[in-house]
Amino acid sequence: MTMTKKALVVGLGISGRAAAEKLLREGRRVLVNDLSASSAVEEVATELSRAGADVELGHHDSRLLEDVDLIVVSPGVAGNIALLKDAQSLGITVWSEIELAWRFAKGPVVAVTGTNGKTTTVSMIEAILQQAGRPAMAAGNIGFPLVKAVEEALEGDVLVVEVSSFQLAYIEDFRPQVAVLLNIAEDHFDWHDHMKEYIEAKSRIWVNQGEGDLVVTNLDDPLCIEAAEKAPYRRAFFSKHDSEAAATFVRDGILFSRIGPAGSLLDKAKPIVQLQSIRLAGEHNLENAMAAASAALALGVGAEAVGNSLCNFKGLAHRLQFISDIGGIEFYNDSKATNPHATMRALSAFQQPLVLILGGRNKGLNFQELAEEVEARRRKGGIRIVYAMGEAGAEIKKALTAAGPDIETRQVEGLEEVFKEIPDLASSGDVVLFSPACASFDRYENYKQRGKHFQSLVERYGGEGKRHG
Repeated sequence: MTMTKKALVVGLGISGRAAAEKLLREGRRVLVNDLSASSAVEEVATELSRAGADVELGHHDSRLLEDVDLIVVSPGVAGNIALLKDAQSLGITVWSEIELAWRFAKGPVVAVTGTNGKTTTVSMIEAILQQAGRPAMAAGNIGFPLVKAVEEALEGDVLVVEVSSFQLAYIEDFRPQVAVLLNIAEDHFDWHDHMKEYIEAKSRIWVNQGEGDLVVTNLDDPLCIEAAEKAPYRRAFFSKHDSEAAATFVRDGILFSRIGPAGSLLDKAKPIVQLQSIRLAGEHNLENAMAAASAALALGVGAEAVGNSLCNFKGLAHRLQFISDIGGIEFYNDSKATNPHATMRALSAFQQPLVLILGGRNKGLNFQELAEEVEARRRKGGIRIVYAMGEAGAEIKKALTAAGPDIETRQVEGLEEVFKEIPDLASSGDVVLFSPACASFDRYENYKQRGKHFQSLVERYGGEGKRHG
């Protein structure tokens, strides 16, 4: 990478900060910029200034582009801001942090994208590889910037990278050996202008692949099939059904796959694991497991080792996480469900009657399909009550009322009000499911803080001895 003019890093979140630090270590002149001038951002900017960076906060003025030949943009920065449009019109290179990092990778890269399930699948792949004795490191949008991972990883270590549509929008040469597209549903219309743009961004995960590389995607998702038609080289589909078109599939309650080393397709499928041995609940986690198994097999892990790892994988915090059974009432934390389709997937994991908690900040999405699913569950006796909380509470309640006037819905400010009412509403055999279908930023810093708050309220509820029913 030529070290000539100045690099501009836009956005000082986790990945932006890591990108700035990497560029400084590589000898670049660096200017860091963030629209916010909050104390937290100023603290990061001060540390980068001490390391040698110039700092401009509180604006995205186009004067920042003077003498700049590279921009590294954080995923939280909208792609339609004037600064980036001006940069592109001037021919200035714009990269995401993963593009910068990939140029320093010393081993194979597996990239995972999709609307839902990315973090779980990345963690599954990492666990399978590690348990099989193959050094691997999860990075990217999972919370550990890829630019840090490439420096810590040893020669030949596999980097398993969670990549968002935001990051993929600004790649140039990023080329994963295995590219995984899990699913596509409406999301992030606060960042993307329309669905076509969102799908195109996701599809960029394989745009630079070449001979020997592999695309793994979902045969049960029509949008994935349509997107994968443009994949330049080999494709391997996974399906919950016994389909000839699928390389990884389910037959008689057993997961099978025809994927061999280096992504080759074998004539005969090998059994991987019995579905009942996989600990994670829900069909969406079966899809995650199939995708993870496909990627690991393509990297040369044996079928038996893949199956054993899937049996041992216990899941991640805030992703349909079982918290406690209190008086026969089960509490699940699915705070990572930040869009309606993620919540719909969570609903499919339970047969018991639900106390469903929704709400937060809408990301420009429509709640109609989720509301219709809730109404369908209610007609079967599967919904006790729905709480619509936070900034999007009124919008969610309106959608639920339109889909099913008989859905009992209560609009509340936050979780504290919900827990005051649970003793009078939930009974033994019920599930209290916190799956918001919204972002957390109306009341919390992130979904993790929101999930921890839910968990603390469950613990307090149990400690107060509210065991009845």
